[in-house]
Amino acid sequence: MGLGGSDRRLKVTIFFVCLVVYIGVGYWLQVRQGYLMGDTLSRVASTQAVLFSRDPHLAALGFIFTPVAAMVQIPAVLLSPVFPDLAGRALSGSLMSGLFMSGAVVQIFSMGADRGLPRGYSLTITALFALNPMIVFYGSNGMSEAPFIFFMTWAVRRLIKWMVDDDVHHLVTAGGVAMGLAYLTRYDALASVGAAGLVVGLTTYLRARSAPRVHRAVMDVLIVSGPGILAFLGWAAAGWLITGEAFAQFTSQYGNAAIMEQSGAAAPTAVEAVSFSAVCIMFLAPTLLPLALWVLMRRWGRPNWQMMVVPLAVFGAVLAFQALSYAQGSTFGFLRFFIIAIPMAATLALLGVPDGVMARSKRPGKWATVTDPAPERASVTTYVAVAATFAVGIPVTVFGMSQPDYAPQEYALAAVLAPDPDGVSERAATEQRIARTFATERRIAEYLQTLDLPDSSVITDTVYGFGVIAASDRPKVFVIPSDPDFTELLNDPAANGVRYLLAVPPTGRGTADALNLRYPTLYDTGAEVATLELEIPNDGDGQPDWRLYRVSEPSDPE
Repeated sequence: MGLGGSDRRLKVTIFFVCLVVYIGVGYWLQVRQGYLMGDTLSRVASTQAVLFSRDPHLAALGFIFTPVAAMVQIPAVLLSPVFPDLAGRALSGSLMSGLFMSGAVVQIFSMGADRGLPRGYSLTITALFALNPMIVFYGSNGMSEAPFIFFMTWAVRRLIKWMVDDDVHHLVTAGGVAMGLAYLTRYDALASVGAAGLVVGLTTYLRARSAPRVHRAVMDVLIVSGPGILAFLGWAAAGWLITGEAFAQFTSQYGNAAIMEQSGAAAPTAVEAVSFSAVCIMFLAPTLLPLALWVLMRRWGRPNWQMMVVPLAVFGAVLAFQALSYAQGSTFGFLRFFIIAIPMAATLALLGVPDGVMARSKRPGKWATVTDPAPERASVTTYVAVAATFAVGIPVTVFGMSQPDYAPQEYALAAVLAPDPDGVSERAATEQRIARTFATERRIAEYLQTLDLPDSSVITDTVYGFGVIAASDRPKVFVIPSDPDFTELLNDPAANGVRYLLAVPPTGRGTADALNLRYPTLYDTGAEVATLELEIPNDGDGQPDWRLYRVSEPSDPE
């Protein structure tokens, strides 16, 4: 009991230390430096629409992203009128990702504690995981990677425990809670749902040496994979009922497939896709393969050897899914999409040393390991060698994050970590533009606030307009696509009291902008419904030059 209490206090300490670090980094990056990720700000704007738009409703979260990463920010965004940076600088996203990534760190430590590993070794692997630069960055920037890693490590930990004690409650937690919520965080989780079902079904079938083997295997598969499948079907049904599209991420004009088509990105060849995926995995976990081979050699045929199958199958399925998605041209070539390689390597490092005295379930199942195998003797050299092998990932990841061809969303961190204001190279200029992304949108929001406009005065699409809306203290000023009367006001802005149209060029992603679809010549000429009042060049990377058009009065011949 004393040791358990000590472990609980240590886990709480680990959680809060990591939370302070991740939120502190997020505050410094986003509030102090203005370094914001587009998906983070987009989610904040969607959450803001749920609470403070002209028509607040939960469906304003949208169906392009799965909802968990945005939905859990609702309490923080609720406070944004008092603390504007929670929305305007996406600090609510940092709170979200900090909480989840701290939880993921605790799950990594718990994998070692569950198996009775030396505390110093468990803490070492935990620290190496927690301080990996990709983990720190995505634990602080409000993206969906943090909750996804948390749910996946939670699921893998409980499935490892199930392999030993056959406690059905581990299956319920891993499948019914962790992987179900993982799917509602990232679509990648669907691959892990299938992999977990396969592993659990085969394990139960092989354990049950007498009939009804198939029945028992099917029941366990339903327990671990059924909730994830229901989450998949439920989210698709909700999207179809509300928007008419069951899989908006793939069919909507705002989804990834449409964005790639709009940007002119071509699908890679099979060789290019495999090469890119392999390099990304190597940047994030360069010793993943040696660790996997080491675990296979140490555990094959020994007591509880089945534990090693879980991370190889569940985490591996996510990596395979990402590689396949990139090969098919349905997702972008981003380093972060392979981030699950880091917790996979950490888990293998914990499995690569002998077990101690394992924590026992209070409700072991029929095929639980009754007694602990005789503890193996392991020299200090073994622990040091495995930990050092895992530690190699940190400097390699730092290098990988500096490569724009593989890490287009991370390499510009150099502009804030090691600024070079006198740099004249094209790369330095690009890094500065990325670091300034959304600064122009904040200035637009500030300008519109000086006009003291009434509600429903500005129409903008959220394709690009989310940065302006999130930075505004008065989101009700904007008419956005999630408003039920958006089409009506867009069709006749003058008659409905709209004063301004916020336009972007009808090129690239701008071709999907609702204003350009309704008025194809709006950006160039005002489309005979508005007059150009202000042109705002954009100094951010990948962001459009804005034009603010003043809506013509009904009697105005313009």
